[in-house]
Amino acid sequence: MKNIIKITAFALAATFLSVMVLSAQDHGDMKKTESKTKNHKMMDAKMMDKNNDGKVFQCEMHPDQISDKAEDCSKCEAKLSEVSVADANKNMMKGGMMMDHSKMMDHDKMKDHDKMKKGHSMKESHVVHKGVIDVAKIDANKDGKVYQDTMDWNVISDKPGECPLCGMKLKEVTIDQAKKNLEEHGFKVK
Repeated sequence: MKNIIKITAFALAATFLSVMVLSAQDHGDMKKTESKTKNHKMMDAKMMDKNNDGKVFQCEMHPDQISDKAEDCSKCEAKLSEVSVADANKNMMKGGMMMDHSKMMDHDKMKDHDKMKKGHSMKESHVVHKGVIDVAKIDANKDGKVYQDTMDWNVISDKPGECPLCGMKLKEVTIDQAKKNLEEHGFKVK
């Protein structure tokens, strides 16, 4: 009888220890997974920092567009802004706005921009073109270049300036590039 009690006690102790060890291992694995999940977003911008200087270039409108060199956004062709890796990660998590408040387009302005794009209270301007757009006619000085908004593609001027709809700086492009941009975004050109 004493042997049965000893064997039972030993079996219970061994089972208890096994459960404790397995539980500790599962908890450790869970912590590793949790840490990997937390760092997953952090790794995106860090992975782009090839020269490990703690800085990357990121699009203000498309925070998922990150590069280690100054270039244009592949989505909107705007110049990427230099930011720290930490700020780039914050911007990605926020889903949009840059930390540099001097360059930031706030949510209210974005809402207004979206309304204007849908046709609600769109400001009338000589640089906002509708219908079939004749880009060559817009090039009044006949230098073969115009200035176009990389968000509102139908905003084109012969002079540098800002878009009256969103406030973005107009980008200098050739007439052919302006036509191509318009066609790619559903506008009709002459």
